[in-house]
Amino acid sequence: MIRIRIAVAVADDALERLGEVMAACRALGFRADSTLTGVGVFTGFMDENKLAALRAVPGVAAVELEHRMQIRPPVRRPQ
Repeated sequence: MIRIRIAVAVADDALERLGEVMAACRALGFRADSTLTGVGVFTGFMDENKLAALRAVPGVAAVELEHRMQIRPPVRRPQ
């Protein structure tokens, strides 16, 4: 199983149940490491093969995967 970093956005009408939504996500194997209560977003890690179940949790508005970008160091030009 591949664990990926994700952000979960809670629907506006479920913000008052943020803890309940997080508990349902944890029951699926989600491991939170940060919560932005004011905007209804929490981040963490989960097995990639359980993303569909996470998206189906009542109160979850969106699930975004982390996209990593690496920039190579600049090429040194001969002097």
